[in-house]
Formats: sequence, C-alpha cells, structure tokens
Amino acid sequence: MGMSGRYVVVTDELLNSIQSGEVSVHDCQVDLDIDKTWQMLQFTLNGNLVDGEPPLSYVVPLASQQYLGNYSDMDLFLINNKQVLEAYMALEQLTPEDVRTRFSLDKMLAEGVYPVMEGWDEEETFQEIVQTIDQIQALFQVTVENGNGIIFYVF
Repeated sequence: MGMSGRYVVVTDELLNSIQSGEVSVHDCQVDLDIDKTWQMLQFTLNGNLVDGEPPLSYVVPLASQQYLGNYSDMDLFLINNKQVLEAYMALEQLTPEDVRTRFSLDKMLAEGVYPVMEGWDEEETFQEIVQTIDQIQALFQVTVENGNGIIFYVF
C-alpha cells in the first residue's frame, strides 16, 4: 500500500461537520481515488511537486492556499465550487497532446516524483495520467453542477 490521493465531494454542511470534528474524513465516502498518480499528475500539470498556477494547481490541491488543516491525522485541502469550475474548464481545454508536451518521465525520475521508478514504461505512465485527468474532469463536472466543493487528501 502506498500514498493514495483521494477526492471527497463536500456540501457546505459536510465541510462544516468535518471542520468542527463532528465527522471524520475517514467516515466520508471517497468519490475518486487516484491511487499513486497524484504526484505524477501534479508534476505533469504544474512542473513541480507542490505549487502551480491556478486553475491547474486546483486539480491536485497541495498549495497552502487550499490547505484546510489537519483533521483525522491528515492534511486536507479544499477546492471550493468556484475553483472546481475553473479547474474543470481548464481540464476541458487540455488535450492529450497538451498533456504530452508537459509530461516527462525523465524529469519525474530526476525530481523524485512519487512513485516513479527507473525502468517504468513511458507510454503506459502517460496513458495512466491521461485516464486520471479524464476521471477527475468527470468528477469536477458533477461537483460543479451540484454546487459543491471537494476535499483532497493523501492517505
């Protein structure tokens, strides 16, 4: 088992319950688990391990601006509905060719991007990232339509 990136769609009510400690994020339904691709995706979209320019930095929110706090012994990051919409629109315009120009398995290896290892198949890794972007885009679309936000965490 490794560090897995997880998205939980939250209403304002659920967000308040998590913040107050009434509800543990461990008890919430995980709406999308992108497994170990979270840091590869962050690096591909933003060129580094943590920061980036909005709206693509909202896709895997790890920057201090999205930091919600430490709850249930893990760091939670919040993307509000407006940010989810902005990220969705940016992903909608991002073609696989655009992703290909941002993607570099060699750079990931050099930067120590989790969980990339020597000998990985470049095309297989690229396809996994494209598939993950599609899954996130679908989740973000539904989230925007319902007026909700998203909590992201690594567990």
